[in-house]
Amino acid sequence: MKIHNKINVYSIICFLFLALSVNAQAEKNSELYDTIMYNDSLLFNEGFNNCKLSMFEDLLTDDLEFYHDKSGVENSKSEFLSSMQNGICNPANTEKIYRYLVPGRSAVFPLYDNGKLYGALQNGTHFFSQKRNITFEESNNSALFSHLWLLENKSWKLKRVLSYNHISKDVQTDTESVSVSMELLESYTGHYVAPKSGDVHIYLNEKDLTLKAGQMNSVIKASSESIFFHQQAPLTFEFITTESGDVEKMIVRENGNIVEEAIKQ
Repeated sequence: MKIHNKINVYSIICFLFLALSVNAQAEKNSELYDTIMYNDSLLFNEGFNNCKLSMFEDLLTDDLEFYHDKSGVENSKSEFLSSMQNGICNPANTEKIYRYLVPGRSAVFPLYDNGKLYGALQNGTHFFSQKRNITFEESNNSALFSHLWLLENKSWKLKRVLSYNHISKDVQTDTESVSVSMELLESYTGHYVAPKSGDVHIYLNEKDLTLKAGQMNSVIKASSESIFFHQQAPLTFEFITTESGDVEKMIVRENGNIVEEAIKQ
């Protein structure tokens, strides 16, 4: 009898565990899923794509933390808004970037504290383009993201953002890097100014060059003594020197086409 009772208790525990596992992800037609996805559309379709920054004011916590695998960390709502105002939403920016969700790749996971809903984790895949009304199949990039939403006084606020695994569909994975002298690498370092990107900084990180421009903060590898390439995007960077050997500018190409010229200061 005792053995039978133990089996029943064990069966009930297993059933409850399985039930919790099955229901861990919010259903696509649930109120929670719809609410989080609606807030996502406010942040990105309105705030990011149309530069209505008031959307960020209402939906971000003051202590927002934004982690990006290319452009580093932003540690507050004010820092993030400043970055938006001076970058993507700068009126002088003629190369507007738009963000789109990849259909069917979003998931929402409720977070509970002793049975009380206090937050949700939103995971998904998104992509970016300078074109309006573009499909994922037509795009040339993708990235993963995780958003931590908290329920505060019956209002949802975005507290933590991770945007990572930014990759390009067009990237040439067979590009091989070559060894370049430290003296030559050091000659390429410094401050550059470009018409579209604004301030561009090239600095030495151990044995590689790192390029920082706006939200991009990436190591670039040498394919020759004067041409470098991005490892996860179809971008190349050619350093042009004068007859006397001084570095004059850097030419940026995307898929072989010149998209920017940065003059060394």
